[in-house]
Amino acid sequence: MENKYLILNHAPGAPDKEQELAILFLDIRNFTGLMEAQPGQTVIQIVRRLFTAFGQIVKKFEGRVVEIAGDSLYVVFGLQTELTASVNNAYQAAKMMFQTVSLFNESYAEPYYGGPLEIGVGLHAGKVFVGEFGLDNAPQLSVMGLPVNIASRLQAKTRELDNDLIISEDAYQLLTEDKVKAYPQTVQLQGIRQEQQVRLAGKSYVVQQDFDYLLAISG
Repeated sequence: MENKYLILNHAPGAPDKEQELAILFLDIRNFTGLMEAQPGQTVIQIVRRLFTAFGQIVKKFEGRVVEIAGDSLYVVFGLQTELTASVNNAYQAAKMMFQTVSLFNESYAEPYYGGPLEIGVGLHAGKVFVGEFGLDNAPQLSVMGLPVNIASRLQAKTRELDNDLIISEDAYQLLTEDKVKAYPQTVQLQGIRQEQQVRLAGKSYVVQQDFDYLLAISG
C-alpha cells in the first residue's frame, strides 16, 4: 500500500549550536502607502537603495543579515564577538541606519517623493540556536529561538507605542558607551506570555503621520 504520509527526517548538516547574540529587526514605515502612491518600480528602487546602505552598515559593525523580506530586515550581531560587544555594535548600527534615513530624506524622499521615509527598529539580546538550513540544497544562516520572536515583536510594537526604537531591558543594560536616554516601560508582546521590560529609545512617528496624510490627499 502506498504511503500517503510525509516522512520528516532530521535536517542535514551539523546540529545548531547555542549562542548569545544581539538581534535587530527593522521595518520601513508606510511601505504600503508608498506602493499605492508611487509607481511600484520606483518604490522598489528606493527600498533597495536603502537596504544596500543598511547592509554596508551591518558589515561595518560585524553583523550578519539573516533575511530581507519586502520592507523588513532581520540582522544578528555577535557571531564572532561576545555579547556585550555585539549589543553595542547593534545599537551603533541602528543609530547609523537612522542617520542614513535622515540623509536619504533630505536628498531624495522629501524633494522627489513628497515626504520622508521612516523606520522602526526593535533590538533584543539572548541565547538562540544558530545553524544552517535551506530548501533546495541551498543552506542559509538560520537563527531561531524565543529572543528572535521577542525582537520581532518589539519592532512591531514601535507602531503602537509611537516610538521608532525599542530596546529590551536585557540589551539596554549591556550598552556601555553613548547610552541613549531611554524611558522604561513594561509591555505585553503579541504571542509572548511573559511581560517584557523595555526602553523607549527613539522618537515619535509624528512626521510619519503627516506623511500618511500627504499620501492620502495625493490619491
